[in-house]
Formats: sequence, structure tokens, C-alpha cells
Amino acid sequence: MTGTDALFWYAESALPIFRPIIGGLYVLDHEPDAGVLRARLDAALARVPRLRQRVLEAPLHLGLPEWVDDPHFDPRYHLRHFELPEPGTRRQLLDLVATLLGTPLDRERPPWETYWIGGLDDGRAAYFFKMHHCLVDGVGAVAILNALTSAAPGELPDVAPHESGRRAERGTLARLTSLALDNAGAAARLARDAATTPLRALAQPRRTYESLARTARGLRGAAVSLATPSVPDPLAVPGSGLSRRLDVLDLSIPRLRKIKAPLGVTLNDLVLAVLTGAIASYHRERGVHCERLNCLVPMNLRSRRERDALGNRVGNFTVVLPVGEPDRARRLAAITDQTRAAKGDQRGASAPLLADLLALAPGPALGWLARSSLGRINVACTNVPGVGERRYIGDAAVEAIYPFASVVEGTPLVVALLSYADTLHVGIDTDPEAIPEPSRIAALLAEELDAHEALP
Repeated sequence: MTGTDALFWYAESALPIFRPIIGGLYVLDHEPDAGVLRARLDAALARVPRLRQRVLEAPLHLGLPEWVDDPHFDPRYHLRHFELPEPGTRRQLLDLVATLLGTPLDRERPPWETYWIGGLDDGRAAYFFKMHHCLVDGVGAVAILNALTSAAPGELPDVAPHESGRRAERGTLARLTSLALDNAGAAARLARDAATTPLRALAQPRRTYESLARTARGLRGAAVSLATPSVPDPLAVPGSGLSRRLDVLDLSIPRLRKIKAPLGVTLNDLVLAVLTGAIASYHRERGVHCERLNCLVPMNLRSRRERDALGNRVGNFTVVLPVGEPDRARRLAAITDQTRAAKGDQRGASAPLLADLLALAPGPALGWLARSSLGRINVACTNVPGVGERRYIGDAAVEAIYPFASVVEGTPLVVALLSYADTLHVGIDTDPEAIPEPSRIAALLAEELDAHEALP
């Protein structure tokens, strides 16, 4: 594992109320044949062998966890079926998925599960795929999306199911020996790099300077985010974080582009401004006042050739949402200034380095860090670039793909967005203890977008 992957894995042990799970809810226009669904899952297992692997922690926490083939892998365990009772409404579907999203994964098995859900109104069906965050980030999950679906209706996978070698796991002594060799090799590489760095600097001074400058900017920017003071949310309830309420919203991408073009901002800036306005309206409706809230914004660090790779290649930075600013144009300007600064100093790019260091900390230290970080982030908003063309499972068309990420105590609102065809699908995860009328969030987001459309 990378340090970032390992942090997601360790965080769950250190903070049991934290469920680092991401999910994708596929809504289909009708229910395909069950055999087709199994064939698509077999194709995904063949193309993404990581799905057949479980996590094995290093003895005595002397190294990062590793992925090993699960000799007892059973795809039937990971594919489950539910049938909604009549009338099979969207609300019933989302309530079921909320329960599934909030249920921990079995840490002794490959950390993912899928659920086939029938009985939706109008003959539709749904497919919910949930994964531990240590397995993949939002962008990398698109590779699994593509393996589970096809670009044309009726297309069947031509990939033979992967056969596991069912190799026995190594014993503790063998793994400790391997860790010692790995650490010795890493130390040797570090010493070699340290010895050759002055020579490389002399041979390529400009490239060396630019590399050091980027690292310095990233670390300085990360320090800015880490130094952002925590802000008490008047709606946050101590002890909350386990309950789930899911809502969804569909936004037209052509409409979003039309709105943002004259404003001279990015789509992400517009989304954050709309989210800020919706939260401000929600606070006013609840009769509370709040000047600002801290929003965690993930930053994709993948190169083009890493787009479909598993694992986490993501950084993050904090945007202070000016919830108390009544003027929409000023709110948007304040957000844009922050996102441009974050991109300019590449503060998210230093996250993997910091994660590598944190992942090697003792378990009690990680637990303390996890607990002390609660409440520092009030809301999270992640935007995942999806796929531009329609996808199918058998002859059933995928109408929508809603992404979801988990809330935690002190962060009662997590908004995830995924582009699919010409629509930006929004998945809203809220903690109903802290947000008593969570359905208002989706409605207020839609109203706030209408208001931004009217900006000059």
C-alpha cells in the first residue's frame, strides 16, 4: 500500500466510528438478466485483480500493509440481492443504500461489496458498489465502473474469469524477514539518492531548483491548510456520525458551463459557491448564524496514464466557505481566490509525502491524531470526472451514477459529484442528528444554482 491507502485503513481501527467507504449507485432503466450481471462482475474481477485481494497488516506495525491474494475468495459473498417492497420509490432505495453505506466492511476479506436491488418503480433496477477507501479513490473507481459496464447495449465481456493461485500466506517470520530486506533496500536507495543529489544538482540545476521549489510550495501550502483554525458548526451534535441519510440531485453540465462562462470561474468554484449559499440558507432556516465553515476539497494527483490505476493518488486542501457573506458575487470571489492559491502552491501535492510519514506512526499515535482531527472539517465536497458516454449492463441502460462518501462525527455533510454523459450527478450524505431536515440540502442546492444563473 501507499501511505495514503494505509492511512484510510488504519483510520478505521483508530476511530471505529469512522467508515472510510465510498460507493456508487447505478440506476438502470430496467432489470437485466442475472447471468449478465454475474458475467460483468467476472469481467471486473479479471481486469481488476485487486478485487480478489485482502489486506494483510505488517507484523508489529513495522511496515505498510500489503495486498495479498485471498485464498478463500468467494464472489458469491460479495454479490448480494435485495428486492424493494412496493411501491419501490427512490426514497426507499436511498434509505436502503444509506444503511449499506454505513455498515463496516469485513476486514478479513477483500474490502468491497456489491448489491443488486430490484423492485424499483417503473420496472427499473439499481446496482450499488461499495469499496473501502484504501482500495481506490474516486477517480480510480471509474476503472471499476468501466469494467462493470459496457459502451454498447447487449455487449458481453470476452474476458475469462481470473483464477486465483490460492497461494498460502507467508508466516510471520518470513514476513519479518521480507520487511527487513525491504527496509534495508529502501535505506540503501535513500543513501544512494542522497549521495547523488549534489551531482544531479550540478548537472541539471534548473530541474533540481524547480523540483525543490515545488516541494517547498506544496509543504508551505499544506501548512496553510493545517493551520486553518477549526470552526464550531452550530448545528454539529456531539456524538453524532453513525447515522446516514442520502439524497441525490441531477445537474445539467451544459447548463453549469453556461452559468460559469461569464463569471470566469471553474466548474468546481461554481459548485463550492452554490454549496456555500445552500448551507447559508439552511442555517437561516434553522435560526442559527454562522460566519464561515471549513470545507475539505480533494485534489486529483493522477497523471493521464494513472487515471485507471487503483489506490489513492489524491491530495486535499481546505477552503473556508464564507457562509456569513450575504452577497453571492463576493462569496464566489472569496472561494475562487482560495482555490487559485491552492492550485498555485500545489498544497495538495504534498499530501502523499505527509501520508507516508503518518502511516509509519505507532497505532496509539494514529488514534490520537484521528480523534484530535474530529470537527476540524465541517463539510467535504469532492468532484470526480466520470465518463462522457452512456454505459450499459447487458441491454439495460445506466440512467445515472450517484457517488457517495461517508460522513463522520463533526463533519455531518459530505457532497460528492460525478459527471456521467451530460449530467453531473450529486450524492449527498448527511448525518440526520446534526442536520434535522436533510432533504432541504438538495432543494437549497437547486435553488442556489438558479440564483447564480441570474448573476450578471
